[in-house]
Amino acid sequence: MSEDTPALPEDCPLGKLYRKRVAQRRDLTVLVADWDLERGSGKSTLALRLAAACDRTDEGVTREKATLSAQELTEAYTSQPVGSSLVLDEGEAAVSNRRAMSGVNEALRKIVGMGRVEQKYLFLTAPGVHQVDKDIRNMCDLWIFVRELGEAQMFRVRYNPFGDHEITQDWGTLYWPADLPGPLEDTYDYLTAEKRRRLRGEGEDGAGYVDAEAAEERATRAAEDAERQTRDELLRTIYTNTTDMTQQELGDAVGLSRSRVADILSEAKA
Repeated sequence: MSEDTPALPEDCPLGKLYRKRVAQRRDLTVLVADWDLERGSGKSTLALRLAAACDRTDEGVTREKATLSAQELTEAYTSQPVGSSLVLDEGEAAVSNRRAMSGVNEALRKIVGMGRVEQKYLFLTAPGVHQVDKDIRNMCDLWIFVRELGEAQMFRVRYNPFGDHEITQDWGTLYWPADLPGPLEDTYDYLTAEKRRRLRGEGEDGAGYVDAEAAEERATRAAEDAERQTRDELLRTIYTNTTDMTQQELGDAVGLSRSRVADILSEAKA
């Protein structure tokens, strides 16, 4: 690939597959992951370069074609012109590996349902291939594993319906410059800013996103709050309907001090 004008070399197996798909008017789906599950190894840079090399529209890979959002990807799949390349960088945006590829899986299932005949070229990034659901991995045409910045290994992916597993063929090594040409760099900077913004819980995706640990903490707090509310209501009911039980006896029964029981009972009157 040229540093100034990204392109797929004539002898590159990916280039040959891409040109075949263009002739067939079919989609192409490529998953870019890291060999060692590392972050910051250049997956996004490579995905953008490959997307730019495949995009056949006049505007190229704009911000509207690169996203961290599964919903935006499915919208772009139907709204962007024929011959567009789309980049979903959802895997990099997630904090927890348990939800890292949930957006990718959701988006690709919808795209599979559309028939994959929009003549779009999809480039997805993930920390690792096996963080993607098996059925989604199977539908990818190519897995590209980044070994280090500027160097990756390509594998053609096919599916064995009898063994219910993928069949991979080593397609050789891919090299690319670390820097991006101007328009692509703008798109990359936009994606980077979106990652930071959404990880802070801002924006449409960020507002609805809670990582696994935070979700567990919130669920625990909610359960504890519900348990306390039930306990307090029971104490008030018992105290109201029982004439021979003191606040101290109520406290001893549930492991609370008399003063705390008094507070709970007074809260009902407030």
